[in-house]
Amino acid sequence: MNATNQQTDLNNKPRGQLKLLAIMSVVALPIFAAWVMAKFDIGIPDTQKNKSDLVEPVVTAEDWDMPLEPVGYGAPWRLVVTSAEACTDTCMELVHEARQINVALGREAGRVVHVLASGQAQPAGLSERLQNDFPRLEYSTLSTDAYFRSLNEHPESWRQGAQLWVIDPLGRIVLHQDPDEPGKQLLDDLKHLLKVSKVG
Repeated sequence: MNATNQQTDLNNKPRGQLKLLAIMSVVALPIFAAWVMAKFDIGIPDTQKNKSDLVEPVVTAEDWDMPLEPVGYGAPWRLVVTSAEACTDTCMELVHEARQINVALGREAGRVVHVLASGQAQPAGLSERLQNDFPRLEYSTLSTDAYFRSLNEHPESWRQGAQLWVIDPLGRIVLHQDPDEPGKQLLDDLKHLLKVSKVG
């Protein structure tokens, strides 16, 4: 009798282990799947399209006293680096990033220009370096006071140092990219805008 009971216990032991493994997998597999989805951005519903910052309330190039020509239907989209002062290292990195984003647009690159808008003239040496390194870079001016005033209702970090923006063909500043975030976020947003846009 004892031998029979022991044999039954031995037969039941693997079944009990299988049940335990099945229960653990029911809990662990969804957690692992969620981690993979979040890590690799797979299968996540995208209710909010933009990955960079949407500029709300609306700000325009006119609010910055920034002359833009042309403006309106058929005008280009603009990747704009703003710098209230001379273009420092961070500013130069953003100018480089704006150019890289522009190039990465592929066949849509012709619909976009990259611009440096500054509150003061660049020193001669820096200006020469910009022209040599970024021959297709366009230049504009802005009023430092107007620029800071227009961003009063936005995050304070947007008013500190050089910043990267997307301006639509109508002159509205629509997106902001944090200098510490990867430029791919802005690239993805701009690709989406170019795909759905009927202007520019």
